[in-house]
Amino acid sequence: MKSILKKVAGLALVAGLVFGMFGCANGTTDSIIKTVETPVFSVASGAVTSGTSVTISCATEGAKIYYTTDGSEPTASSTEYTTAISITADVTIKAIAVKSGMNDSAVATASYNVIAPAPEGFVTVPGGKVTGAAYTDNYTGVFPAGRNVTLGSFYMGKYEVTQAQYKSVMEGQKVTVNGTEYTLADSPSYCVQGSTDYKIDVDKDHANHPVENVTWYDAVYYCNALSAKENLDPCYTITVTTVSSGHITAATVEYDKAKNGYRLPTEAEWEYAARGGDPTAADWNYTFSGANKADGTSYNASKNAGLDSVGWYCYNNISGTTGDTVVTNSADGCGTHEVGSKTNGANRLGIYDMSGNVWEWCYDRYGSTSSETVTDPAGASSGVYRVRRGGCWCYEAGRASVSNRGYVGPNGQYNYLGFRVCRNAN
Repeated sequence: MKSILKKVAGLALVAGLVFGMFGCANGTTDSIIKTVETPVFSVASGAVTSGTSVTISCATEGAKIYYTTDGSEPTASSTEYTTAISITADVTIKAIAVKSGMNDSAVATASYNVIAPAPEGFVTVPGGKVTGAAYTDNYTGVFPAGRNVTLGSFYMGKYEVTQAQYKSVMEGQKVTVNGTEYTLADSPSYCVQGSTDYKIDVDKDHANHPVENVTWYDAVYYCNALSAKENLDPCYTITVTTVSSGHITAATVEYDKAKNGYRLPTEAEWEYAARGGDPTAADWNYTFSGANKADGTSYNASKNAGLDSVGWYCYNNISGTTGDTVVTNSADGCGTHEVGSKTNGANRLGIYDMSGNVWEWCYDRYGSTSSETVTDPAGASSGVYRVRRGGCWCYEAGRASVSNRGYVGPNGQYNYLGFRVCRNAN
């Protein structure tokens, strides 16, 4: 019996030692070794401009970060992170966080593709992926739930094409159709200095007002002419079949997105840029480009003071402030405004007038969207109408929403419809 008791006591002593090594008085396991939090990059993987500054942080206090830029796995012997990293070439950065007494963190990785700075008058729109969502407080747009879209990086015009820019490119442009030579209009706009019908800034030079009264065919022709002027490869192959009063009203157009010349944005590119180019940012869900709707209003309201800071529409076109007077296409006070004249009206990318002033042609044929995963979509494969986006000076506020979709025949000419151009960034 005594020997049995001794064995039991010995086992109890061993159990106590084990408990003391791996447990604590309250029965927890606080001595289990913890793992350092994974490092976080301040700039997500993707396209960046040269000189972009990237910082790396770790939520674990006192942890040191080590990183590599040659694709190798980082260790505590790698370069220690002490200051922001300037991205000047394509690179993949791998980082690990280390702290004495803790397990090393998981490896964090970020890859960056450097794109050239935007040309003068343009802004860089870094490409990205958009996971469609159900927008209950806005129009559906082209990023509905079930649709996943990947876009490459591109340069977008900071402003709508102006009357002066259009004239400088189109002056002297001629096309031949069935043996007959036609000179294309270089000053097509209705809203001009001295007009008796369009009285906004009537006594001032309208050189920097957006060009309007151009067909979709005129717009793509302008893109090709501008590309040729700057020794770039045209994106469109255009065979003109009808010219009327200096405007191209019928043509066959083939699009080669691989070319580096100027072009109309696709509808997906247009909406992506109008929303600010970052699906994780709050302003991605704003009603207007760079501004949200006013408190107490609906996204499709005719009158919305939220638009006053960024765009011109039918209830603010005279004074810039939403009032009770609606400006229609035939009323006093109608007409376009100088591009960028809403001085605080740029969105997060630095683009102006994507809500209001003039509607803007996009490349796409109009069509419904569907649940799909797609890269650089360019609209329906068939159809009569072309997309227009952004609202204008004589339409209600809801039409200026970043996700309101419109369409019109490609031969349409209106005093409220213009365009802006873009280019591939890579």
